[in-house]
Amino acid sequence: MKERILFAAAQEMNERGIKFTIDSVAARLGISKKTIYQYYPSKDELITSIIDAALADVETQRNRILTGEGDFVSKLTAIVTLEPRLFGKINYWIMDDIKRWRLSEWERIMSFRRERTHYIAQILEEGIASGHVRPINTRVAARMLLSTVGDFLEYNFLAENNLTFTDALKELNDIFQYGVLAGYAAVEPPSGGRES
Repeated sequence: MKERILFAAAQEMNERGIKFTIDSVAARLGISKKTIYQYYPSKDELITSIIDAALADVETQRNRILTGEGDFVSKLTAIVTLEPRLFGKINYWIMDDIKRWRLSEWERIMSFRRERTHYIAQILEEGIASGHVRPINTRVAARMLLSTVGDFLEYNFLAENNLTFTDALKELNDIFQYGVLAGYAAVEPPSGGRES
């Protein structure tokens, strides 16, 4: 029952934002509010549990990617385009809602994202070792990627450019892996760049 409540609350939050009600979760499940409160003493605890589950889902996916058998390009693509899947497709305007109304949760999400810098740098270092990536400062590249993803969490950017979060991640991955120069302009980078 606890998991059913968590999933129903996540659906409500995805549809209504942080201002969903325990009444709406109970109605969705056809149970009483009292039953929900047996498992989750407050709406705050329920929201925290939703975010915990989403972050744990991302961490599980990340570990699977890092320890998996994919080639470098597949691993980099998977790690750059990683997003929670546990509760289905997320309406990313929810992130604006969390940032506005649940600052401590927002800070926790941002801290979790910053930790990803290490894992992206690790994959890039593997790419350098295998010859897929030219020598670069992997920490700068990883931070650049994560900063851009952070900008995508600002829903206004996505709305103004008619993009979903998933579409924006795919575009970022394409630009990062294949660059912006075309044809004859895509030459070797100037020497003098720093290695990781």
